Amino acid sequence: MFRALFATAMLLVGLVTPAQASAQDPPIFELPDVTSPGRRPQTRTATPASVSVITAAELARLGVRTVGDALRFLPEVTVRDFGGLGAVQEVSIRGTSSPHVLVLIDGVPVNSPALGIAQLNTIPVDIVERIEVLRGPFSAIYGSGALGGVINVVTRSRPAGARAGAGGAGTTTGSVLWSWQGDRLRLSADATGDATGGFRPNGDFTGQTYGARLTFTPRDDRTFSLGIRHYRADQGVPGSTAFPSPLARQGAARTALDATWRVTGTGASSAMLRGYWIDETIRFSDPAFGEQDRTGTSIVGAEGQVVRQRGPARVATAGFEIQRQQIDAVFDSFFGTTPIQREAWVGAVYAVSDRAIGASTLASAGLRYDTHSVYGSQINPRLGLLHRSDDRTVWRVAIGSTFRGPSFLLLYFPGCSNPDLRPERAWSADAGVERALGPGAVARVTLFATQATDLIRSGCPPVNIDTASILGGSAELEGRLGSRTLARFNVSFTDARDGAGSLLIRVPSVTAGGAVHFSMTATTTLSVVATYVGARPDLDLSTFPATRVTLPAYVLAGIRYTQTLGSGTLQLGVDNLFETVYEAVKGFPSPGRTVFATYAVGF
Repeated sequence: MFRALFATAMLLVGLVTPAQASAQDPPIFELPDVTSPGRRPQTRTATPASVSVITAAELARLGVRTVGDALRFLPEVTVRDFGGLGAVQEVSIRGTSSPHVLVLIDGVPVNSPALGIAQLNTIPVDIVERIEVLRGPFSAIYGSGALGGVINVVTRSRPAGARAGAGGAGTTTGSVLWSWQGDRLRLSADATGDATGGFRPNGDFTGQTYGARLTFTPRDDRTFSLGIRHYRADQGVPGSTAFPSPLARQGAARTALDATWRVTGTGASSAMLRGYWIDETIRFSDPAFGEQDRTGTSIVGAEGQVVRQRGPARVATAGFEIQRQQIDAVFDSFFGTTPIQREAWVGAVYAVSDRAIGASTLASAGLRYDTHSVYGSQINPRLGLLHRSDDRTVWRVAIGSTFRGPSFLLLYFPGCSNPDLRPERAWSADAGVERALGPGAVARVTLFATQATDLIRSGCPPVNIDTASILGGSAELEGRLGSRTLARFNVSFTDARDGAGSLLIRVPSVTAGGAVHFSMTATTTLSVVATYVGARPDLDLSTFPATRVTLPAYVLAGIRYTQTLGSGTLQLGVDNLFETVYEAVKGFPSPGRTVFATYAVGF
């Protein structure tokens, strides 16, 4: 089926090359819109990549609190909650697992070297300007962790405002954002906080995020930026319903520093040099098992990039990355104390060429070389074509190779690791069409396929023995429907199977999401939001050995009423409107109906 889908994608490109195409202007690179497809600003209609964007304005209308909450409204993305506010949120793109999704904040990778995942529940939406989700083969130039895709969170450059809110289960939220602009200097700062008593025993959570950024522009074409962001949290860990943990606690702290020097030339030309440091510590204790664990990780990295534009229809990008990753962990329980102290060096170079072919077709080719001090070298290419068959219709096709290296705990966890693990690898392809339906709406249809090898099967020890084949597609409609209505609808279909033909764990065959925002008056908006997650297999860990079960499908619906009051905006909302009882993950129930209210100024 993978070969059939790829052949179909190639055929589509051939079929949509009409003779009259020469009468159109060639694709050009201007009007910055997204950065993730080519690691530089470009419009979504000038890249073969499959990418979705959620802006700050839409985040406010959706009434979500974290980046993970927002992603469930995008096609080909599944978010799995392990409980309420503060609990782990796993994200899956096109049927892959959470460690296969690379997460960036302003271009800096934040996936933990210990487990390979990023905690999306720790990124509050109040600091976000937009979220870009890059899916499939065009993530090949991002290196390890981007096997399924990339999530790039772009923070606000000029934040200003305040927000306060309250909801069920003793939930409170708040944020303050401030910025000052001088002639050549800009300073911004923000603070956000969330707390809840939890809807389960020992489900309480408190978390805060603090950030600041100094931006200096000595000349119009030169910018220096220095930023710091700190996150800390304390929470109860109730555990699964099969094995409750009434006394378990977890604390987390993460600090990130980055400094970026950027030179902007004419057109798309630019140069960038960045250095960053990320330090994260997670502490876990469970008196029932005498457990006192501490996992500390750090990343010191640098990257550089040069973009050169040769005329309106040719852009070349080249860059390098280098990282030192470290883990310093101690696992202490009734079975003894075991420390882990390891480090690894990562280096990479990449190059991308975007060029117009004729009047209405663009080709994008990229190649990345990675080397790792533990598991060796990888080479990953990507290739894509974009064709405009008329002024309203864009066709895309892409293919690429990606990988994910094993994390520190897979390599070195005491008694249950394998230092000889190889990277997981995958080839993926997609093909799609996008058509403008009017001045403010667009429809998209996408087909995709992934063939993965050397997947790591967890166990003692973990081993590279699994394979997977993933086929699927999505349909999406977003934009303005009439003069008073904004909407986003999508439905995705996924058939994800391992080498034996069994469905992959926790991957639903059908998902859907929708949001409709209706302007009742100039100051009042009514929004209806809904998501659907189809039936999917999971493991019941309360039995030994674990039993494979099928979790039922569920629908979550919510409403938001937004009213302008004075200089601010009041939003009243209800989540899980129909009190749906469900588990996104077996053994971890989710909250029932929840009412909340927020008041914001300056957003």
